[in-house]
Amino acid sequence: MTDPFEAVAGHQRSLALLRHQIESGRLAHAYLFVGEPMLGKTTVARALAGAVLPPTPLVRNPDYWEDDRPEALKIDELRLLPDRQPDRHQQTLQAFLSMRPAQGERRVAMISDVGRLPGAVQGILLKTLEEPHPGRIIILTTPSLSPFVVLPTVVSRCQRISFHGVEREEVLQLLLTRGAEEASAQLLAELCRGRPGWAVRALADADVVERHERWARRLDETLGAPADVALSLAADLDLVTSEWRRRGPEAQAAENPVDMALASWQLHLRQRMADDVQPQARARWARLLERSYDVVGYLEQNVSARLALEVFLLEVAHAG
Repeated sequence: MTDPFEAVAGHQRSLALLRHQIESGRLAHAYLFVGEPMLGKTTVARALAGAVLPPTPLVRNPDYWEDDRPEALKIDELRLLPDRQPDRHQQTLQAFLSMRPAQGERRVAMISDVGRLPGAVQGILLKTLEEPHPGRIIILTTPSLSPFVVLPTVVSRCQRISFHGVEREEVLQLLLTRGAEEASAQLLAELCRGRPGWAVRALADADVVERHERWARRLDETLGAPADVALSLAADLDLVTSEWRRRGPEAQAAENPVDMALASWQLHLRQRMADDVQPQARARWARLLERSYDVVGYLEQNVSARLALEVFLLEVAHAG
């Protein structure tokens, strides 16, 4: 049997579990794939669906139902008897799951980023999870298990599978197999921070290298500069990020500018550390690199992005 996950980079432990379940036929009625965006959760979900359904492309498979839009999912897309016809789907999720499979023995439904479902809609989903139909599989993805993102009762009804950052070499090989040039693949594999989905998407972004070089250049300009240069860079990045947020869910599928800048600075600082032969200078680059990862941690704790950037960039200015 061919490997259904052959095109997936990384996640070997999770994929080994899924392969075993596919081969044994003992599949869960519901899965929750957990991990930050663009690690490959949706790719794995589609591969799992393709492996358990008859060999018809998923886009035309009558036994496959998917919703991966960035906007909120309305309640009429899920419940069995909606007040009006669903906007996106020919059938609601509950109607789809209640029908017999058209081709094989199973039906599969996938909802990416379950946290975009409002609480009432997650309540409808919970009822579906609590009363599973035989031969039906529901796959959900989420970047977080926070109760503010996904209801704990929804989490408890699913088999959780965790996804983590992918090794750089595996991302590099993935990009090379997709036709990327060696130099471009090397850079994107570094910038993606273990997220193969981001790296693949960046292949089609002609400006990604220029953005990386621009942020790296701005960091160099901050080294040894007056404090107002550091504060100006933090303000500029905060403004760009605010504009990115205002563009809406579709546009926000692109990289968060703060994440892009931090990834560029970390790559640039690692390169400076590798190139500098003076121990004192290497220690300085290592300290700044460590501080950049502190910023990432602060952002995960919802600290003001501008404040965290100002503190870091003022240290960069002082270090120069």
